[in-house]
Amino acid sequence: MAMQRVLSWGPDSGAIMTALNAAVFILLVGAAACLLPLRKTTQAGIGLVSQALASGAVWCVAVPILAGSAPVVGELAWAYPVGTLRVRLDALGAFFLIWSLPMTLLGGLYAVGYLKPYFRSTRHLGLHYALLNLTSLSFVVVYTADHALIFLLGWETAALAAWLLVIWDYTNQKVRFAGFNYLVSTHIGLIFLVAAFMVLYTHSGSWDLGSFGQWLRASAGSERNLVFLLLIASFGLKSAFFPFHSWLPRAHAAAPAHVSALMSGVIHKAGLYALVRFIFLIGKPDEWMGWFLIGFSALSAVVGALYTVGQRDLKRLLGYSSTENVGIAGIGFGVGCLGLSWGNASLVAIGFAGGLLHVLNHAFFKCQLFYAAGAVYQATHTVDMERLGGLSRLMPWTSLSFLLGGVAIAALPPLNGFASEFVIYSGLFTEAPIGAGAKVVLCVVGALLAFVGAVSALSITRAFGVVFLGTRRDHGALPPTEVSRWMLAPMGIHAVGVIALGVFPLLGFKLVQGSTVIALGSLPRSAIHVLTPIATTLTWIGMVSGALVLAIELLIWLRSRTISQPTTTHVTWGCGYPAINPRMQYTGSSFSADFSARFRSVMMMLRRQKAPTGYFPDESYLITDCVDAVERRIFSVINHGDASAGELSDRLHEDDPRVAFAVALLGIVVIAALLVLTSGPLP
Repeated sequence: MAMQRVLSWGPDSGAIMTALNAAVFILLVGAAACLLPLRKTTQAGIGLVSQALASGAVWCVAVPILAGSAPVVGELAWAYPVGTLRVRLDALGAFFLIWSLPMTLLGGLYAVGYLKPYFRSTRHLGLHYALLNLTSLSFVVVYTADHALIFLLGWETAALAAWLLVIWDYTNQKVRFAGFNYLVSTHIGLIFLVAAFMVLYTHSGSWDLGSFGQWLRASAGSERNLVFLLLIASFGLKSAFFPFHSWLPRAHAAAPAHVSALMSGVIHKAGLYALVRFIFLIGKPDEWMGWFLIGFSALSAVVGALYTVGQRDLKRLLGYSSTENVGIAGIGFGVGCLGLSWGNASLVAIGFAGGLLHVLNHAFFKCQLFYAAGAVYQATHTVDMERLGGLSRLMPWTSLSFLLGGVAIAALPPLNGFASEFVIYSGLFTEAPIGAGAKVVLCVVGALLAFVGAVSALSITRAFGVVFLGTRRDHGALPPTEVSRWMLAPMGIHAVGVIALGVFPLLGFKLVQGSTVIALGSLPRSAIHVLTPIATTLTWIGMVSGALVLAIELLIWLRSRTISQPTTTHVTWGCGYPAINPRMQYTGSSFSADFSARFRSVMMMLRRQKAPTGYFPDESYLITDCVDAVERRIFSVINHGDASAGELSDRLHEDDPRVAFAVALLGIVVIAALLVLTSGPLP
C-alpha cells in the first residue's frame, strides 16, 4: 500500500501552508474582494484571476497524484462531538478536481461576454463572480473530504451557490420558480444523505468516511441495503437520474448559459463522484446492487434520450440529454459494481474506467453545447427552435462548435463521446466467465445503449438542422451576428478537448487509471492491463477516422479552389411553389413527429391550436411541445391533495373550537398509547 503524505494542521505543529490551503484561501479572498464596491470590470477580473490561481494551486497537488504519487492527508483537531476533521485527496478526487476548477474558470470567462449588458447596469456583477468562486471552493471541499461534516459542508455550499446562480435573472417569475424547484429537490436529496450518514454514524461511532467504509464492508445485510438505497436516492437527485430529474430542464432553461453549462458539466458530477466513492467504501457490494444500478441507469439513459427528441427549447433539450448521459456513466459504474461482487477484476477495470471517462467526456462536450446555445440566445434573444433557422451563415463559429459537440454527444468517431461509450460496450459484451443469464441481460443493456445512441443522433440532427440550417424563420429582429471572443474562446478550448480526447484517448485513460487502481484495491489481483488493448483499438479508430475527416475536408477545400469557371443560375421548377418562404421548412415538431408518435405513451405531447375557419380565416396556429410526465404527475398529485385538504377543512368546520379540542384530545390519547406500548403501564 502506498504511503500517505500527512499534513497536520494542529495548534502545536502550526499551520503548514499547502497548495490546497492556498487554493481555499485564494478562492475565499477572491470571493470577498468581488463583493467590494469596485468597478464591474475589476470585480470580474478579480474573480477570474483568483480562479486561475486556485486552479494552478490545485493542479500542483492533483497532477502528481494522478501520476502515481501517494494521496495527501490532512487533520485538524476539533471540539466534541465533531472530533478530528480529516481531508484526503486520492486519485479519484484528483481526477474530478483537475478539470472541475479550470472549467469553472472558463465559465467565468464566458460570462464576461454573456453578461455584457450587466456591465452597464446597476446590478452587482461582483456577486456573480463571488458565487463562481464559492462553487470552485465547494469542489475542493467535497473532493477532498474524508469526514462526513466536511462533505456535507461542501455539498450544501455547492447547492446554495448553484441556486443563487440559477436565479440570477430573478425578476422573471419562471426563473424564480425554476430556482425554487431546484432548491427543494436538492434539499430533499440532502435529507436522504443525512439519513444515510446518521445510520452510518450510529453503527461506526465516527464521522470519518474511512470508519463508514469499515462498517459497510463488515456488515452486509438489511441496514447496509437501506444505506445504499438512501445514497442512491440522494446522489440520483443531485445528478438528475430519472425519475429524480424533473428540476433539471427547468433550471437549465432558466439559468444563464454558462451556469447551465457548469451545472450540467461540472456541478452535477459531485453526485457521480459520491456514488463512486461510496461504492469503493463498500468494497464488495451485493450482486443486486450492481443490477439495480444498471437498471436504474439504463432507464435514465433511455427516458432522457426520448425526451430530447420532443423539446423545442434548445436548453431544455440539452438538459434532458444530461439525464441520458449520467445514465450512460451509471451503466459503466454498474458493470464495475458487478465486477466487485463477482470478484472479476477485468469487469471492475472496464466498468469504472468507462464510466469515469464518460463523466470527463460529457463535461467537455456538454459545456461546449451549452455555450453554443448561449451564443444563439445572445444573438437572437430566443432558444425556441421553431423561431430559429439559417444561423450557420451568420454565426459560423458557433455553428461549428455546436456541430462538434453534437457529433461527440451522439458518440460518433473521431470525437470523445465515442471513446467512453466504446469502453462501456466492452464491459457489456464481455468475454469474462460469468453466467449465461447475466451475459444475456448485459447484452440487452448493450442493445438499449445502442438505441440511446441512435435517438441521441436523431435529436442532435434535428436540433442542428432546424437551428443552423435552412433559412431564418423569424424576421422580426435584426440579423444575428457572431458573438464576442470572450464567448468564442471557451467554446474553442472545449472543442480542442473534445477532439483531443477522441483522437488520442490515451489522454483520458491516463486520467482515470489511478481511480481504476483504487477500484481494484479490494481484489486479490489487478487487471489494469485489460484497458491497454481497448485504448490501442480506440487510438487506431480515432486516428484513422480523424485522418478520414481531414482528407474529406481537404478535398472539399481543393474543389472550391480549383473550380473557378463561372456558372449560370436560373430559377428551378418550384413544383407549383415559386415563392418559397421559411414556413415551408421542416419544423422541429414535424422533423420528429413520426418518432414521437411511436413513443406517445412516454413522451406526453401538449397540443395548442387555433384552426382556420371561413373563406378568409383569421390568424391560426398549431403549437406542440413535449411535457415532462413525472413533473406533470407531481403537480397533479399536489393539486389533488390541496383540493382534498380544502374540502376536508370545509366539512370539518375548522373554525369551530370543538374540532380543535377533539383533535388535541385525540393527540394526547395517541401519545399515551405509544408510551404504554414502549415502556409499559404508566405509574
